[in-house]
Amino acid sequence: MPIKTLQEMRILVVDDDAFILKTLTRILQKAGVTKLICSDVATEALKHLSSRLKPVDVLISDLNMPELDGIELIRYIGELPNKISLILISGEDKRILETAESIAKERQIDVLGSLQKPILAPELLEMLQSPELVKTVESRELGANDLANELRLALQNHEIEPFYQPQVCSDTLAVVGIEALARWRHPRQGLIPPNIFIPLAEQLNLINELTEIIYQQAFADLASLHQQGWQVTLSVNFSAQCLAWLDVPERVQKALKAHEILPKYVIIEVTESLLSRDLATSLDILTRFRLKGLGLSIDDFGTGFSTMEQLRRIPFNELKVDRSFVHGATQNHVSYAILESSLNLAKKLAIKTVAEGVEDQADFDLVKALGCHIIQGYMFAKPMPMDDLCGWLTMYNSKAE
Repeated sequence: MPIKTLQEMRILVVDDDAFILKTLTRILQKAGVTKLICSDVATEALKHLSSRLKPVDVLISDLNMPELDGIELIRYIGELPNKISLILISGEDKRILETAESIAKERQIDVLGSLQKPILAPELLEMLQSPELVKTVESRELGANDLANELRLALQNHEIEPFYQPQVCSDTLAVVGIEALARWRHPRQGLIPPNIFIPLAEQLNLINELTEIIYQQAFADLASLHQQGWQVTLSVNFSAQCLAWLDVPERVQKALKAHEILPKYVIIEVTESLLSRDLATSLDILTRFRLKGLGLSIDDFGTGFSTMEQLRRIPFNELKVDRSFVHGATQNHVSYAILESSLNLAKKLAIKTVAEGVEDQADFDLVKALGCHIIQGYMFAKPMPMDDLCGWLTMYNSKAE
């Protein structure tokens, strides 16, 4: 396998044995792997697996882990939207490994193989040479290069626009807010999902320009909705790079005044896992947002790595639980525990809560029973362009009456 492919391959190793972690780290780094994450706690590994900005290509996991065993981890991976290849390792009987491998395949997971301890380097590296895995990694990199030039043109040609997903009060079922989500209408490929072009925009230092395009258009659309009588709030996502943009609070304030929107109707969403970069500057900017009257939401809660510290330092007034811990939580005790503890924490801190990823009645009943204030997800509506949103609001309101 070309060294460059291994360099671009994102590998997560999970094992509670420190010696095994060191051994695997040595083998993989010697082979050329640079994007390697090691964890001795399976529940911590869930945060990496659910990351949308830095998706994992390969999970190498021990079967016998405290808190969350390999079979439970397999079940979790099977529910994720992103494809993850799996290598199972264990000191258990070979038949148990084979059974676990069969379970993973039944869940449509790409199983590269299973290894008994002690791990031998040639066997492990041979599994990483799977043609399908190599093709996936290489095509991702080639596609990113092609898209990079097109993304620059897309920003100039107004191909990127906000779609809106409604947010509903869990008690009254009234629509209380919308979230602006960037979408790229590619002239040939159609809609390109944000998990493809947002990280690319960050790599190319285009994210500030993209973010300004989104919030400027979203403010114009919010003003239109308010004029039509829909007094909803608007949530807008800001990346870590935007939080190094020192005059961004003033830029946002100026745009709000231009559209005659009160700051209390706008919520700045910040992804928790990105806040560790230059925290002092981020804290400066986020605090000034609050001083100007805007709301501040910690997005994708539960997928970051310094949760309590972020909540202590930064004046958030909204906590948004990531969809990976919401949808299907009634059937997954780990997701349930994370969801319940997140909502309980927010309640103690007197912070408003939003659950994203509510797709069915079971999800809704659970988050409502756990005291979540606002619901967002496919159960009510998918993200949609402004024209469709106006029609949806009218239809939804008429059904509610």
